[in-house]
Amino acid sequence: MSKLIRTQELDTPLGTRLPVAWLNLEGRTEVAVPLARLAEVVGYELEPLRTLIKRDPVLISFQTIVTMVRDGIPHKTAFLQRPGVLGALAKLSAARIKDPARRARVVAFQRWAFETLDRLLFEGAAPAQAPLFNPAPQTAPAAPRGDRQLAARLLVGEVLGPGGRLYTYSEIARLSGTPKTTLYRLAGRLGVAHLRTHHPRPELRRTPELARILAQQAEILSLIARRLS
Repeated sequence: MSKLIRTQELDTPLGTRLPVAWLNLEGRTEVAVPLARLAEVVGYELEPLRTLIKRDPVLISFQTIVTMVRDGIPHKTAFLQRPGVLGALAKLSAARIKDPARRARVVAFQRWAFETLDRLLFEGAAPAQAPLFNPAPQTAPAAPRGDRQLAARLLVGEVLGPGGRLYTYSEIARLSGTPKTTLYRLAGRLGVAHLRTHHPRPELRRTPELARILAQQAEILSLIARRLS
């Protein structure tokens, strides 16, 4: 069951304010935004955005319905959790938007959302979890697994970044919550490891000093070869 912890209005680079909520999802805290306000800020009609999310089995899994009481009357509000927001923004490819003003609006919001939502969740902006009565002894946390399905879609390029580019391993790790070491193995199994390099070879800088040393080594080797012949 989803429970609203608190909300906060944030200024966006578009000159608008977006409410961000912290939700308690069965003991796990997640950052989310109201779907209707997300559409409003980005400049999309609500129904097309809803349809985009409903048709995607990954995105729809990050939609949460929260019952909120206003003026004594309960209202159901659709929230999109942080991974869903980032995934939806990635699917709204700015390269396909013909209107320059609208395209710039989407790109500006994409950059802001990718940085801000992660920071709010991972830098401690959310309130601490309330302790349980008589909690069980703490055990070592399991290694993070992340959203493997989303990671696979990002690796193969099914979901592209702004401008239609492939996401880097670092970006995919942040968006999906999957460790980089796992992403390298997954890319190999999917046959897309060649699309990205995670251990770039350092370039050999050619300097006058290096050239002099190499020339001396070549001269010494040539001298040894003549003496041995």
